[in-house]
Amino acid sequence: MANQPNQKLKLLYLMEILMKKTDASHGLTMNEILGELAARGIDAERKSVSRDFDVLRDYGFDVLFDSSVKRWRMGERPFAPEELVMLVDAVQSAGFLTERMALGLIAKLKWFASESQEARLDQRLDMAEYVKMNNPEVFWSIDAIQEAMHVGRKVEFRYFHFGTDGRRVLNRDGRLYRATPLRLVYAEGLYYLLTYNDHYDDMTPYRVDRMVDVGVSSEQATRNKSVSTWKMADDVRLSFGVYGDSPQEPIVMEVDGRYVSVMLDKFGEDMDLYPVADGRAKVYARAPLSPQFYGWLFQLGTDVKLLGSKKAVEAYKSYLRDTAAFYGI
Repeated sequence: MANQPNQKLKLLYLMEILMKKTDASHGLTMNEILGELAARGIDAERKSVSRDFDVLRDYGFDVLFDSSVKRWRMGERPFAPEELVMLVDAVQSAGFLTERMALGLIAKLKWFASESQEARLDQRLDMAEYVKMNNPEVFWSIDAIQEAMHVGRKVEFRYFHFGTDGRRVLNRDGRLYRATPLRLVYAEGLYYLLTYNDHYDDMTPYRVDRMVDVGVSSEQATRNKSVSTWKMADDVRLSFGVYGDSPQEPIVMEVDGRYVSVMLDKFGEDMDLYPVADGRAKVYARAPLSPQFYGWLFQLGTDVKLLGSKKAVEAYKSYLRDTAAFYGI
């Protein structure tokens, strides 16, 4: 049988059969496995298939035989079912991906699932629930940015916004931007490129899905004290959005006990928490004095009060006064 057509593919087909047709709840008898091979144009014997399973085990695949029911199945997989669910959900909710790109990635992830697991993943797919961007260049842009960072060059690109008619408008009349890439950051379903701006000597963020014609510049990336000592935490607290990039300031808040979980979700282990009277607590943390922070604080109403610093309190009062005046209150 060694000279039969497709025999060299038998091992690969066996791996595919085990990956797609079996899982922890589903196995195949030897006869069913031989039938699957026959459907793929391969005539095989039981002993040869058993030897092939030994080869797959030697390579690292968890090929199992349940003697109680006389069935073969794939045991441990590259991704557990719950891990695939999380990955599919992450891809669906990634706003920087177009719908076509998201579906393509999900199709690749589904290869790691059995047919029964794949059916469960399909039940979770509802791309209409998510706002998706329409820039198919994103993958190529990320690749170019990574290459620029690897070779120590600046990245060049054009940047656009949307006009009042909903159409793309290139910034700076379409002239190229050139900047030193510091880090790619994923936040709130979008990818951002954090760059060093030579002219202003500071960090400037750009949304990757708003970048087009991205390439590696011939200019060397800037290397100075600002770049070498830069730390993302100094400029960006992702919990308040990448554009909430005002300098981090120490803040003090008194919060109702019901909102301690909210504080932990927002600040994590970076905050200090001390109980005070009447079921309330004081929170010491750092936050950017930005509209993103003020908006988050405002939605918590009177259950959270900003006590300090004096600079933070005055800035928040100014924000509230300006907002009230805008609405004629």
